[in-house]
Amino acid sequence: MDAKTFYGTEQRNTITYLEFGEIDIVEGEKKIWNFQLHQKAYDWLMLGRYSNDLFNTMKMEELLESGNMQEMINLYNEEIHHEDEASLNLAKLIAVAVTHKIPVLPKPSFYELGQTIFGCIEGMEFYKNLLKCANIKFPDVNLKNVTWYGVDISELFNYLSLVLHQNYNVVTMLTTESLPSKMDVFFAKGISILYAVRTLDQFFATIRKGKLAVFDYSFSLGKEEDTTIGSGKTVRYLNYSDFLNALKKADEVMYVKKSNSKIIKDKNRIWLDCIFGEKSLCEEYIKLDTSVRIALVQRFEGIQNTGKFLNNDISPEWVAVENYHHCNTKDRL
Repeated sequence: MDAKTFYGTEQRNTITYLEFGEIDIVEGEKKIWNFQLHQKAYDWLMLGRYSNDLFNTMKMEELLESGNMQEMINLYNEEIHHEDEASLNLAKLIAVAVTHKIPVLPKPSFYELGQTIFGCIEGMEFYKNLLKCANIKFPDVNLKNVTWYGVDISELFNYLSLVLHQNYNVVTMLTTESLPSKMDVFFAKGISILYAVRTLDQFFATIRKGKLAVFDYSFSLGKEEDTTIGSGKTVRYLNYSDFLNALKKADEVMYVKKSNSKIIKDKNRIWLDCIFGEKSLCEEYIKLDTSVRIALVQRFEGIQNTGKFLNNDISPEWVAVENYHHCNTKDRL
């Protein structure tokens, strides 16, 4: 992942921009007060977005401590940008819990590709407290004992990740060269992987950075596809059949959450919610993930509008990725 060519320079026919101004709704006049391009445009927009998420996660923590669960859910629905943010933070916490007992490194380690300001730390602390308040059995995890590795193409985000988390052991960098060869948990959102990899070799090298990898990813069901997305960056969708053939040669296994994966027919793509690693470790993750999410649905019974917060995980079901196509799954477009 080359930070120098990440935004706005690889494809000359697209650019990333951010515009701020005012519109006089009486006169119909528009004034632009600030206009930014490329990396700074991305930084300024995303910093606002993820700072707002962080701020409201801390407000949710206060509501949790006061016992106001309905208002906590309402705040989540109104303010958190990604609907599945809580579900993802729970997935990360579960991954840390099941790898905690495996001495890969002297301290537990967590690596996120595209961590922005590492708001997941607060998100995971929030979920720890939520599970405790809900009396849901969960392994004891001290997140301050974890070494947090983040790779982001934004110098601003890398710096702020350190400033905002001085009570945690956080290490950030622009590229992957200085990372340890193996960490306990790898996490990335699919868009970060799409940005970063161009070949199947790069894909497997990326997810193998963790003993257990938790991520989502989109494959092309047709030929390999390059396209430009909303940030102005070109991404590549690797071919799904090529991936399945390569996976057959791997020592690790991959499972997908059937209830949260889908075939996108109009794009001819498949989107997968995945875990990857040694079979026994994946099975341990699935067992804990399933039990916790079912318990959460039961604990939140009677509270309204919890669909986003719980990510509609009423009955989570995991299958081996090679079997996903053979399942009787209703495709969600």
